[in-house]
Amino acid sequence: MHARTKILSLTVALVLLPAVNARAQVAWEPTLEAALSKAKADGKPLLISMHTSTEIACQRMLKTLYTDPAVAPILSEFVLLPTCFDQHDEVVKTVDGKEISVSPLFGTLGCDQLRKNEADVRKTFFDKSEIKVPQHIFVGDDGKPYLKKIYELKKPAFITLLNNALIIYGSDAADGMDKVTKGFLKTVKTGHLKNKRKAVKGLLDLEDPRKLDVLYLTIQSIHRERDKGECIRAFGKDTYAWASDTVAKWLRDPSEHVRNCAVVSLEELGATGVAEQLLALFEKARDKEFRKDILRALGPCSEDSDTVKSLLIKNVKARREVDRIACYLSLGYFLDDEAVQALLAKQFKKEGRSGPAKTAIIWAHTYLRDQSLIKPMHALVANEKNHQLKYMANAAELKIRTGTGVARKDGRGGYVKLHKALGAIFGNDKILRNSYKYWKGDN
Repeated sequence: MHARTKILSLTVALVLLPAVNARAQVAWEPTLEAALSKAKADGKPLLISMHTSTEIACQRMLKTLYTDPAVAPILSEFVLLPTCFDQHDEVVKTVDGKEISVSPLFGTLGCDQLRKNEADVRKTFFDKSEIKVPQHIFVGDDGKPYLKKIYELKKPAFITLLNNALIIYGSDAADGMDKVTKGFLKTVKTGHLKNKRKAVKGLLDLEDPRKLDVLYLTIQSIHRERDKGECIRAFGKDTYAWASDTVAKWLRDPSEHVRNCAVVSLEELGATGVAEQLLALFEKARDKEFRKDILRALGPCSEDSDTVKSLLIKNVKARREVDRIACYLSLGYFLDDEAVQALLAKQFKKEGRSGPAKTAIIWAHTYLRDQSLIKPMHALVANEKNHQLKYMANAAELKIRTGTGVARKDGRGGYVKLHKALGAIFGNDKILRNSYKYWKGDN
């Protein structure tokens, strides 16, 4: 660590590594005024990053943390302002079609602006005492610092610091909410498990993006992964699709259980746009249940991706029945492709006496709500002796035509029967789908 009478290097949790990747991952605000304004408008904490280009501790952090894929997404939860005390060699870059001279550390800001930022930050937030670096400064809605950290940090400590800063910010933001919202947030934080879920839904029903931000931070402050996971599962309802981006943030959580809960909720949200993240998770996942749930989520979350389709087609030959079932269900979103229709018809025959796998293939025909799929679906079960499969084909047709697999005349008994039939494909999941729990009457 380095210290000077006038300034030192302050690298608040966001100093960017001097590389193209780093600049692509972190968006820096140009001035203190702009950063404070954006933080207030976006409802995010401000993270000021002050440093010097010659300080070894700063350089180590720049080269190891600020482009780390585990760190960069957390940094995106802050508005970031860089400063640098010393003048150093600049490079010429093309920005918005113009060639400008910039610091190689930050990509779009020159040394003069970085030094001005340092002077403005020091004048606004510091007295005349010396400043030590690396240091991280977090500023709240009131424009005042609420957390500072000096000294070099390794990756685990740095991530902990960033998460703690978000939790503190969220707690302060919750205090400014209306009475009803504060009650919901308190229940999410400290209530019993079932009440936590109800409170999450209560907040989501308000459809307020600002309250969603505070809800996210409140859930992040929960330490027990089971409780945190249950809160995330409460998002799993298509009417909450507007909150999909928030759920996607949990795909990077250190806990595999939390990531798994996020995957299942994204599946139920039909969150298109997360296919690349799911594919990356699948590549690294080793837990069989987690891999199965990713396969099942890829269909509703892929937006007709050829890469996803190829992966699913490859895995219909998996040895584990649950993996094949997951692929059949996801391929239901690709049944507008005649080759996929032919593949599922072929697999239906190959599954022999496997009732669950055949049930999955039948139910997959419901996802596009395409009535042209009704005839080929019934053709699958034309020679079947299993009456349950014939029942499922009729329920699937009803689902395609009306949006529900149960006729009104069948009442509650019809839902019980459908729930029992769907139990073959949904009943053994470690993380139950909310729709399945709803059919059971327990969601």
